[in-house]
Amino acid sequence: MECFFNDLFKKKDFERLIKNQIEQAMKSVKVHFEFFKSKSHGGKWDWTSLMGPDKKKVLQHFPVTNFISGKHGKDIQKLWRNFYNLYTMIRQPALTDSEINEFEIKVKEWICLFCRPSQGQINSSSQIPGLYRKEDITPYMHVFSQHIPEFLRNLKGKDLSLQIFSTSSIEKKNHNQVRLFFGGTTMGGGIKGKSVVQDIMEFETRQLYYLLNNIPQEIQMRNINAEDKENKD
Repeated sequence: MECFFNDLFKKKDFERLIKNQIEQAMKSVKVHFEFFKSKSHGGKWDWTSLMGPDKKKVLQHFPVTNFISGKHGKDIQKLWRNFYNLYTMIRQPALTDSEINEFEIKVKEWICLFCRPSQGQINSSSQIPGLYRKEDITPYMHVFSQHIPEFLRNLKGKDLSLQIFSTSSIEKKNHNQVRLFFGGTTMGGGIKGKSVVQDIMEFETRQLYYLLNNIPQEIQMRNINAEDKENKD
């Protein structure tokens, strides 16, 4: 989704036209969504962070081809739809060996489509444009394609499935934690000499200490003007 939006940000009509069209398209699939300029990111465009149910609606129903035309748009929309299908597959209560094998094949095809290079002669009518770079593949995508099939087989051997596991609470905590930290403290890698992870953990520890000990996090200051003091002489 981030790659898709970054492509649209480059278009001249984004702020004047495309921005509102995307927000209306999101509304049509019953998802609250807005673009905004982030103060913490130097005024760059940012967007509403979507949680699980809304993400699934977008992956399943959002009309990508309305915003990116031709084969390029169709392939991106195919990426979104196929990811939704792969997700629903691994969320089933039980999978057979053949279904796990099918998932392994399809998820690797999905990765190959994601980072497919341009094909054919450059700037010719027969050229098939590529989608994204290999560098755009995230650690989540790596785990999804290279490790989830193994997890599914191991769980099947124990009569378990991925359906009983959820990391949504961890993802939500991570989202809130990072947003709170970067919204209230330094940007650009944290304090010198410390890792960003250490900065975040120290910041959260202070927040918890204030909460547990009922310590106010804001101090109200009053300016006293000596000239306003009553003269009692």
